[in-house]
Amino acid sequence: MIRYFLFLGFVTGLYADTGCQAIINNKSAGCNEESILLTTEKKTPLEVVAPTVTEEKGLKITPILSSVEVVHLGEEMTIERVATKEMPSCPPHCIQPMGIEGIKTVGELETLAFIEKLKEKKSRLVIDVRGSKVYKDETIPTAINLPYSMLLDGNPYQKEVLKLLGSGKKMKKRWFFKHPHQLLIFGEDAFSSTASDAILQLIKLGYPKDKILYYRGGVRAWRASGLTLI
Repeated sequence: MIRYFLFLGFVTGLYADTGCQAIINNKSAGCNEESILLTTEKKTPLEVVAPTVTEEKGLKITPILSSVEVVHLGEEMTIERVATKEMPSCPPHCIQPMGIEGIKTVGELETLAFIEKLKEKKSRLVIDVRGSKVYKDETIPTAINLPYSMLLDGNPYQKEVLKLLGSGKKMKKRWFFKHPHQLLIFGEDAFSSTASDAILQLIKLGYPKDKILYYRGGVRAWRASGLTLI
């Protein structure tokens, strides 16, 4: 309990010094690969030829994948993305993997359940890893702001942040987390790598994987679901 309030006090004080603001709101607030259907005897099933990197015609899917060539019902076609004003380039607007090895990915209902348990279990934290400016514009209720940059090696606040997340001493390049908090981490959306980058950095530093949940949809999916933002 004391460690939890120390963490909140640290984050609040730290952001006051750096121009950021942490808002704590205590209100309550994943196709079977083998299944292929045939519509008629003459038609062929969906057949993936091979992922290929082609000349970019629009928005890339990932930094190394522009399109996928397939055969659908006997006809060749290309699966690709269309660039928009909101997502004009990849990177940075690349589609993120659904999962991170060893990390549980959750949706809106699981996130709501996690938030409800904050009243009972104080060793839980909902963490928005976006920048302080967008965090202040809107975020998920109960989320605190811990920008991804603060977890990076060389950041002057990394050591204090990790200590208050439950770490003990540093052993070579990794930290020993004696009393790690249960974390639910999110960013802007499934097209931003900020949340996955933050999770991978925490794992690199020694944070236990079973103490991290990944809300891949982020603020955009939360908003699209019609859920409250503050």
